[in-house]
Amino acid sequence: MPSDLFVSYLHAGLAGSDRSGSPLAAQRAAVARYVRGRGRLAGEVVETGADRRDSEQPGLREALTLCRLRGATLLMAELGAFSEDPAFLRHLSAELRRLDLRFAAADSPEASELTLGIMAALAEAEDRLGVSRTPETMARRHEFYARVTAEWRAQPPAGKGGTPASMSTSMPAAGTARPAAAADHGSLAAPAQRSRERAEQVAPILSEIRAAGALTLEQVANALNALGVPSARGNRWYPMQVTRVEKRLAAGREAHVVEHALHA
Repeated sequence: MPSDLFVSYLHAGLAGSDRSGSPLAAQRAAVARYVRGRGRLAGEVVETGADRRDSEQPGLREALTLCRLRGATLLMAELGAFSEDPAFLRHLSAELRRLDLRFAAADSPEASELTLGIMAALAEAEDRLGVSRTPETMARRHEFYARVTAEWRAQPPAGKGGTPASMSTSMPAAGTARPAAAADHGSLAAPAQRSRERAEQVAPILSEIRAAGALTLEQVANALNALGVPSARGNRWYPMQVTRVEKRLAAGREAHVVEHALHA
């Protein structure tokens, strides 16, 4: 049974958005609106540190501990204020998974403990991958996050436990590709290097998509398209492209293991 208890995690350093101008008053009002009809508030923790972008904030640890003690969902009023802070999102995602806790955000109802890792990977890779945050792209992302969250919430409790039994937080080895050659020759060198670099840039996003429940190549391709991540040619992703990228990543890992063994 999903918990109807919430622990709010507020930030004193955020700008106020209500008439009083008080950041905490605005966040408390947002929390109250969210909790109404969904359950009740079991506690509140206020982060008072000067640096709100510090991923090791003591208030967060306190809030997570309180959630675990009371079997509550961690509720943030303004996740959007951290949407471009991959370090915070990644740390929060990892802690929620480690402690097997649920997450919600009053300003982002589509977000959950499963989507935070994807958000972090995207925030970190957007510039390198040339991803534009257009209104259309953001709308598709929100729809994708909402679908992932709804499908996860609908699963029976027996199938849950940190992450779904069918999910994996690590990238699966795709095929038995041989290690990359020690050196490329001729005109193939530059394209091969660019392909490897592109695969490494996309890797964190692929890993989080897999962790969020994508089991098939088609599901991964659809997720990349929904998130607005362009393929190497700037077009849509297809299952075969996902296969190629995952094989390159697997080959790179195998080559790294061989090189490490030779120099051990």
